[in-house]
Amino acid sequence: MSDKIRIFALGGLDEAGKNLTVIEINDDIFVLDCGLKYPNKNTPGIDCIIPNPDYLVKNKDRVKCYIITHAHTEQIGALPYFYRKVPAPIYTTKATANIIEIVAPPIDKKIKYDYVFVKPTSNIIIANREFRLFQTCHNTLDSFGLAISTDKGYIVYTGEFIVDHEKKYSCFNFDMPALAKISDSETFLLLAESYGANSTGYCSPYHKFTPHVVPYFTEAQGRIFVAGFFQNFYGVFEFLELAMQYNRKIAFYDKATKNIVKILMNSGMINIPESNLIDYSDILRYPKKELMILMLGRTATIFNDVNNLCHKKNEDKRIFLNEEDTFILATPPNDNVEDEFTKTVDELFKTGAKVAYLKRKMVASMHAREEDLKFILSYLKPKYYLPVRGSYSQMLANAKLALSMKIGLTHNNVFILDNGMVLNFDENGKPSIKQDASIDVSEVVVDGEGINKASLGTIEERSAMAEGGVVVISSTISKSKRKMVTKPDCQMRGFVFVKDAEPLLKEITAIYNDEIALEFKNNPDGFDNELVCQNITDRASKSIQRHLRRNPLIVPIIIEIE
Repeated sequence: MSDKIRIFALGGLDEAGKNLTVIEINDDIFVLDCGLKYPNKNTPGIDCIIPNPDYLVKNKDRVKCYIITHAHTEQIGALPYFYRKVPAPIYTTKATANIIEIVAPPIDKKIKYDYVFVKPTSNIIIANREFRLFQTCHNTLDSFGLAISTDKGYIVYTGEFIVDHEKKYSCFNFDMPALAKISDSETFLLLAESYGANSTGYCSPYHKFTPHVVPYFTEAQGRIFVAGFFQNFYGVFEFLELAMQYNRKIAFYDKATKNIVKILMNSGMINIPESNLIDYSDILRYPKKELMILMLGRTATIFNDVNNLCHKKNEDKRIFLNEEDTFILATPPNDNVEDEFTKTVDELFKTGAKVAYLKRKMVASMHAREEDLKFILSYLKPKYYLPVRGSYSQMLANAKLALSMKIGLTHNNVFILDNGMVLNFDENGKPSIKQDASIDVSEVVVDGEGINKASLGTIEERSAMAEGGVVVISSTISKSKRKMVTKPDCQMRGFVFVKDAEPLLKEITAIYNDEIALEFKNNPDGFDNELVCQNITDRASKSIQRHLRRNPLIVPIIIEIE
């Protein structure tokens, strides 16, 4: 029987993060990556957002594996929430598995991930189907893309990559020979990332920190502090090598930083002589000009750690910044953390330290740009092309790039999908696109260890409270006596001064009383609590808007007793 193919994403299309691609071949389901995205200013009060697991839960008997291409939270962060509901072997490298255990440990401590360790370039068999992995260059360890064998040719998934011919670090190599072997056979469908598709040229060598920070290593007469995102392992390598090159002792600011570097050392990917390493507790025993202190953290926490150091709120009170220090903030910000980045830079300057900060325009994110994408397109010459991972404008730029290359790609064989849209290929290889009602891609938010599909409405309420304040008014009514048995209690917070509150409070209370009285009058056989609360909300909102031009969250509460 000829292969039937279905491809869709539960996350990662028209957004940054939350990457999860599903490839169905006949009755088998292969899950490629399983990531999260972090909240932004429009989603306060939650830890992260993950794809909706419902489709995989309903079809868990058909799920053959998770294939995790690299160890960024956008690829691994949702794994704990999916795995406990849909367990399946996890094919990934040992280095990535080590990071999963730190970043995305199982929520249920009794659960142990079923890892199948692979080399970043290797051939494996899953569900009697050949998978050819090829190592790629990205800013994390041993990342890889893969080619899945079908009777129509390979389905190639690049993961995230740049073309880099420098082979300085083995864990960041782009394996050209492995890709060349795949190109010897037909590529039926290519899925390539889009994050950098609207940037010209190659990414390399503009992804390197070293050219920007060498002057600070040569000139610094005191301690050098370096703060970075722990998932940018390429950058971590650069700073560790610079410390050794300039004979600086390396101290790890906290246990998390030490654990991350230990992964690098235990894997044999970098060799740091014992003479270059010191315990953080011994930091005052060495001359300041011999020290580099490394701070690594998540995107969501590193700026908080640096600010605590600036304000002497760090755990070790012996360590504080002064005019003798040099601080390198190696955290080029994305849009979600631009405000935190700017505030942190200001606080660093207030300490008197010499400050170097690297913005995104100075250091390129390690994602395929126009020429990187042209390279892989011209190498594989796919019959069909599907841009993935990125905003709509980035995926569109990726598609237009493919159309411009004159390799047989046209508007008939280049596709742009949204999450939940299915690209089907029938037995004859004929494509079609449709929306499958069984695939729910509504976002799922994570608060603590729990997941909640209904919390997006709660997030909107939190945003309304943060921006406009809140009004809560409540009382108790007797349904049998058809009257209020307690006086309304109205509380207003966050949008009106106390001296201005009294007239407004009386008006809102009058609206509340009026709507309850109207319901008793118009509905003698019952009481529609929801309708009354909605009417109170509408009238109170208009009143507040008329008086103050504000839009607080209004929460009417009516407690019913018999």
